[in-house]
Amino acid sequence: MFPFKAALRFILSKNNKTFINILSYISILTLSLGTAAMIIVLSVYNGLENTLKSIYEDFDADIKIENIESKYFNNDLISDIKALENVESVSGILENKVILQQDQKEVVAYLKGVDSNFIEQNRIVNNLTEGDFVFEKNKLEHAVFGRGIKYSLGINSNSNFQNIKVFALNEEKELKPNTIQKNLFNDENIKVSGVFAIENSFDNNYVFSSLSFAQKLFNNTNKVSSYEVKLKNINEIKETKLAIKNKIGEEYIVLTSIEQRAGLYKILQTEKLVVYIVFGIVLLLSSINIFFLLTMMGVEKQKDIAIMFSFGAKRFQIRNVFISQGIIIGFSSVVLGSFIGFILTTLQKKFGFISIQMSSSILEAYPIDFNFTDMIIISIMVLIISATASIFPGLMSSSKNKIFNLNKLIS
Repeated sequence: MFPFKAALRFILSKNNKTFINILSYISILTLSLGTAAMIIVLSVYNGLENTLKSIYEDFDADIKIENIESKYFNNDLISDIKALENVESVSGILENKVILQQDQKEVVAYLKGVDSNFIEQNRIVNNLTEGDFVFEKNKLEHAVFGRGIKYSLGINSNSNFQNIKVFALNEEKELKPNTIQKNLFNDENIKVSGVFAIENSFDNNYVFSSLSFAQKLFNNTNKVSSYEVKLKNINEIKETKLAIKNKIGEEYIVLTSIEQRAGLYKILQTEKLVVYIVFGIVLLLSSINIFFLLTMMGVEKQKDIAIMFSFGAKRFQIRNVFISQGIIIGFSSVVLGSFIGFILTTLQKKFGFISIQMSSSILEAYPIDFNFTDMIIISIMVLIISATASIFPGLMSSSKNKIFNLNKLIS
C-alpha cells in the first residue's frame, strides 16, 4: 500500500509543479491516444467482419456438405441429416457453371438448382428486389437472377414472353475433333420470376432454379452436388457438424459458414494480428516517455527517497514506488483511451460521420463495432508495457550506490 500511495503523491504533487509533473501528464496523454487509436482501428475490423458475416449469411448455409471424391452424389441423405436434433431443414443443391444467352448477349454464371426445402431457409427470399422466389408459373420453368446478370443480359423481369437460353457443358461427351460443336452443350429455356441483390460477387454470378431443372440440364437425375443445412441453434454449430460427420461418414466434407469462407476470414484475422503488432510497437515507443519520466523523477525526488530510507523503507519498496507509478500511468491511459475509443466508435456507428466515398459500395459509412474483448487485451498490453518501462528506473533509484549517496545527503 505504501508504494502505491507514494507513487500517487509523486505524480499528483501540487506543491511543486515542475516539468516532471507535466511530462507525466504527457505520458498519460500519448498512451491514451495510442490506446484509443488501437481500439478504433480494431473496431473497424470488427465492423467489417460482422458486415461480411451478415452479407454471407444471406447466401451461405449454416452448414454445407460435399462429397470428397465426387462432384455429384446420390440424393439420399436428407432424412438421415434431418433426423439430427439441431437440424431444422436440409436442402439438396445442384450447382455448376452455365452460359446464359439473351438475344446477342451472353453471360457465364453459376446455376444453383435448389429443392423446395431451400425456400423454407429464408435466405435469398429476403433479398429480392423484383418478383417472387418461385420456379414454376403456368407449368413453365422459371429462375431467380442476380441483379448484375439482369443488367448484363438486359432482362425485363415483367415480361411474359422473354426466354433466357441456358447452356451447360455435356460432361458425358468426350472432346474429340469430330465431336466439336456437335451435342457438346445441353440447352434449356427458362423465364425470369424474380431478381435478387446481395453483393456484387453474388449478383453478377448466380441464378437460382429448381433442382429438377438443374438435374435435367446437367444430365444428373437424382444427383446433387451438396447439401445445405439450416440449424435451430447456430451456437451449437460445432457440435452439430460433428454429429453430421458421424452420421454420414468420412467420405463427405462438412463445412460451417465460417469454413466456407475460410480464406477471407483468415485474411481478416491476419490483418487484426498485424494491427496488434503495429500498435503494440507504437505503444512500446510511447512508453519511452515513461522510462525517461521515471528516470528524471528518480533524480528530482532524491530528498524524498532519502527521507523514505530514513523512516525505514526497504529497497524493494522504493523500487515498487516507481513500478506503481508506471502502472498508475498505464491504468489512467487505459481508462482515458478506452473512453475516447468507445465514444468515437459509438458516434461513428450511430451517425456514420466518416463515409465510404465509393458509388459501388453497399455501405454508406465505415462499419464499426466496439468489442470488449479487444479492450481487455489492449488494456493488458498497456499495463504490461507501462510496468516494464518502469522497472529499470525503479532498480536505479533503489540501488546500493544510490542508497549510499542518499545516506550522505541526509547526513
